[in-house]
Amino acid sequence: MTTPEPVPSPVVEERRKSPRRAVEAHITASSQTNFFCGFTEDLSEGGVFIAMTPCPGVGELVHLSVRVGSEPPVAAIGEVRWQRCDDRGEAIGCGVQFVMLEPRAAELLQGLLGMAGQAPLLVDT
Repeated sequence: MTTPEPVPSPVVEERRKSPRRAVEAHITASSQTNFFCGFTEDLSEGGVFIAMTPCPGVGELVHLSVRVGSEPPVAAIGEVRWQRCDDRGEAIGCGVQFVMLEPRAAELLQGLLGMAGQAPLLVDT
C-alpha cells in the first residue's frame, strides 16, 4: 500500500492590519431590524469575529456592546465584512470591522491587546 503524498495548505494572504489576541468576550449586536447575541474568543484593534446565529448580512452596520470579564460593556459600531458558514451553508458567525469605538472601548482594546506574553493567534483559513 502506497502512502499518499501530503498536500500543502493553500497560502492565504493576511489582510489584518493588527494581530488578534485570545480574549473571551460576550457581544450583543443590533442592526436597524434585528438584535443578535454572540461571543468571541479573540479580537483585534480592527475588529472581531462573532459566533452567532442568525447573523447580520455582509455590509450591514451593527451597534455592538462588548463585555470582557467583569469590565462594564463598551460600545462600538461595526460593519459586517464576511460570514462563516457551516456545511449546509448556514451562517454561524461573522467578521465585523470596527467603524467607530467609544474612547473607553479603544482604551480597553489597547490595554487588552498590549498585555505582555500573549502571542497573536494564527489566521483562520
